[in-house]
Amino acid sequence: MTNEKENKGIKQPVVVVMGHVDHGKSSLLEAIREDFVITAKESGGITQHIGAYEVIIPSQKELSSRDSQQASEGLPLEAKITFIDTPGHEAFSAMRQRGAKVADIAILVVDAVEGVKDQTKEAIKFIKTAGIPMLVAFNKIDKPGADAEKVKQQLSQVDVLTESWGGKVLSVKVSAKMKQGIKELLETVLLIAEMEELKSDVKSVAQGTVIESSLDAKKGAMASLILEKGILKKGDVLGTNTAFGKIKRVLSSQGEEIEKVFPGMPCLILGFENPPIVGEVYTVYETIEKAKERLVVEKPTQEKKEVKEDDERKFFNVIVKADVHGSLEAIEHILKAIPTDKVGLKVVRYDVGNITATDVKEAESMNGAIFGFRVKTDEATKFLAQQKRVKIRIFEVIYEMVQEARQEMLTVLAPETKRIDLSQLKIIAYFKKAKDTQIIGGKVLEGEFTKNTMVEVFRNDEMVGKGRIKSLEREKKEVGKAVKGQEVGMMFTGDIKIEIDDILKIYREEKQKGTL
Repeated sequence: MTNEKENKGIKQPVVVVMGHVDHGKSSLLEAIREDFVITAKESGGITQHIGAYEVIIPSQKELSSRDSQQASEGLPLEAKITFIDTPGHEAFSAMRQRGAKVADIAILVVDAVEGVKDQTKEAIKFIKTAGIPMLVAFNKIDKPGADAEKVKQQLSQVDVLTESWGGKVLSVKVSAKMKQGIKELLETVLLIAEMEELKSDVKSVAQGTVIESSLDAKKGAMASLILEKGILKKGDVLGTNTAFGKIKRVLSSQGEEIEKVFPGMPCLILGFENPPIVGEVYTVYETIEKAKERLVVEKPTQEKKEVKEDDERKFFNVIVKADVHGSLEAIEHILKAIPTDKVGLKVVRYDVGNITATDVKEAESMNGAIFGFRVKTDEATKFLAQQKRVKIRIFEVIYEMVQEARQEMLTVLAPETKRIDLSQLKIIAYFKKAKDTQIIGGKVLEGEFTKNTMVEVFRNDEMVGKGRIKSLEREKKEVGKAVKGQEVGMMFTGDIKIEIDDILKIYREEKQKGTL
């Protein structure tokens, strides 16, 4: 039976789910996962999230023609679909940018009440650019006001024509909350896969795409893969532009140990020397030496972020560690968007894996910090960081890491001095001069002020000196402030001798946190 399957070359479809942020992508994927994914027992202590999962649709009366074809060929009466399981997965964007084809079909989720939004239009553009067929899921069909026909009309205005509007785009009404229409949605995916004639050359050299990668302190590099063509098996030598290795273990998306991977299947493999980059294409090679040749010849040179010699900005230095490469790419993308005109953000290194003593020592040498995303720090490393006075911060949400980075940059940035104009006063009396101070009198023309404020002295509309008001008196009594219309006596200290009719412009300065 296995040989028949290998020779037929049937590829299970790989599906990505897209749409507006609040239209139910996560809820829909969760509903599918709960009803159609069989969770296996933990295998070998590995419970690593791999970035994709497999849906199994068992044989029932409502077999699609694709299922029927398999039945006639003596194959198991079940169909499988691979879902990239994070809505808007950063990896999918990275894959498209690198030219790798990972998804065969896209499900566009649209709220049947709210209809088409700006993010819906962005998702449509993304899907069309990727060049893959689209299936529209009208979600929240159970809610009052749900109107799929109205939304179809809105979709037609952005060049998405469903069947009832004379187009070829299939659509399904679903309710992720009530779990309505889920089976129909999956069967429609299989129908599209049949119409697209999704098949793969299983006899060719195995090749596919990295969808996630990580580094485990005990198990080493782990990579989540989706196979595009060929058959992948334990013992194969894999190579990408940045990594290579021999497969030691192969696990299914449910954590089961398996021997072979067929086209369209997701899997988790152990054996890479170091974690490959998300979105890279991997290929099976005859030997480790052949895989290394690709690494040497094709490994992309990393862009160097050079600091100009005349750059007078201060910098916040940080090492960023994350659980998986997909997270690193998302973090790097967002950190690059932080303004750095006044103070620089220097990420010395992006890396996967838990925080180590080596990270602490490197951070100490550059007077920097360590930011971790969903990683761990052992007690010995924490103690070392305390000794070296190296700040370690662990985050579960990328947004919180970005906010902390901004705050640290503001701490590095010198405070900005802001001038606040308070008042103007005309000198009407000069009493005496004693050492560094002058006793003067004046009338407040506008505003109000207190003692210990700063002064600019103007004579004939020209600033001739600066000073400070040390005390205030009215009728020989010390007062807290002077206001418009009052005549007051003052003790002035400054770099100029005051004259009658001088105008004093009185102000104060405040130290304020700088802005990026």
